[in-house]
Amino acid sequence: MKDAARLRYVHPNGPIVEEIDWVDSEAAFLPYGDEPGALWLDSSDGQHHTARYSFIARAPYTTLSVQAWQAREGFRALDAQLRQGETLWDGLPAEIDAVLPPFRGGAAGLFGYDLAYGLEDLPPNEAPFAVDDLRVPAMVQGLYATVLAFDHQTQRAFLIATGLPETNAAARSDAAHAAIEHWKRQLIGVPTSALPAPKLAPVLAAPVVSNFSAERYQKSVAATVASILNGDIFQANLAQCFSATLNAADSGFDYYRRLRRQSPAPFAAFARFEGFALASASPERFLRAENGALESRPIKGTEPRGLTPAQDKAIAQQLLASEKNHAENVMIVDLLRNDLAKSCADHSVEVPELCVLESFSNVHHLVSTVRGTLAAGKTPLDALQASFPGGSITGAPKIRAMEIIASSESCRRGPSYGSLGYIGFEGRMDSNIIIRTAIIKDRAIRFHAGGGITADSQPADEYIETLNKARGLMAALGVEAPQAKEAKQA
Repeated sequence: MKDAARLRYVHPNGPIVEEIDWVDSEAAFLPYGDEPGALWLDSSDGQHHTARYSFIARAPYTTLSVQAWQAREGFRALDAQLRQGETLWDGLPAEIDAVLPPFRGGAAGLFGYDLAYGLEDLPPNEAPFAVDDLRVPAMVQGLYATVLAFDHQTQRAFLIATGLPETNAAARSDAAHAAIEHWKRQLIGVPTSALPAPKLAPVLAAPVVSNFSAERYQKSVAATVASILNGDIFQANLAQCFSATLNAADSGFDYYRRLRRQSPAPFAAFARFEGFALASASPERFLRAENGALESRPIKGTEPRGLTPAQDKAIAQQLLASEKNHAENVMIVDLLRNDLAKSCADHSVEVPELCVLESFSNVHHLVSTVRGTLAAGKTPLDALQASFPGGSITGAPKIRAMEIIASSESCRRGPSYGSLGYIGFEGRMDSNIIIRTAIIKDRAIRFHAGGGITADSQPADEYIETLNKARGLMAALGVEAPQAKEAKQA
């Protein structure tokens, strides 16, 4: 694109937008893979209709780091930070608004599953949660003044700088200009096309192990089914936790580079926090907000991809015809309808898509869409807090299902099954469910893989489903998922 054709806009409040020549987002992020506060929201599955935008942000001017018991205080503090910038983009011309990617500065980072223990009346000190061996915060949110944004559909890239935390328009404009010039210097020589594939995974320093044996996981599934048949719950998401130790020659970002090729996903991300990192190949949207409209896209129902086109098609049709998987999905849709209703205008919550087949690199899923309109006085952050954690990774009723999960799993979930994403100053939000995601601390790596247990669940099938879901994460480690070959094939 010639310079004269590029978009450049200076807002009266100080923010600046400058379109730049296209660069490869992986290459642009490469120097920052070990920098605390660096974040890459990476729509790596270019074939999926939700995978339009990617964002790179680094060097937050403020970071909120919150433990589970501080959850409510953390949400209040984050709300206060976002309100400081809520009028920055007031009066943005409609033609500029329509072109820009949705994240234009604001909060981005982690809402870990364990925040639920500070938001709900749950027993945080009961086994197996008495010992927190991970010792990472339950919430880490950076406030980002500048964003490098990619629109994969139009192949346009933008530098968006707010100039925060400066407090007057002139100072913000000066800071925004300096931030953009700094980024432009950093991007000199960055290639426009995709990088070569990273080297193969070095041999692990310690092999992959699970907190469940096959026998114990199946017994836990059977016990959960018994709870359902006894009327205690309708559904619970039960996960096993895999852990290993990376080779000294490996790194968390190297692992993520392999993972995004093994398992491209529309809500993938790599986030480097102080002391730990997340490498996510999540296919699932938790909550999106734009102009007062909310959307959640819960996934329930999974089958592995086939080895041939004919087999793949047969497996997909089998999933679509599965009464068990439909029931599992519909129960979670009902839960999410209730969760969204807490923050939405009366009678605005609807389900435009129910149990739609979507295919990803390793699995087929059934995906539904739940939408609503924010009630007057409610913010996207209010909706996220009221709906957290996502119903697709808890069960129904949510609180009782979480209690059963806590009594069944012997590995603290920590960040897993929480959410990773952004909340813009002006109220746009998008966030994933932290599934198919590895937590990396030093050289220790762990990830969860689970599934929704219903009255019709067969313990052996549920165990195999967890292995299918872990396949990409393990392949990025250079190992094969144990017993994955036993997965059902049509």
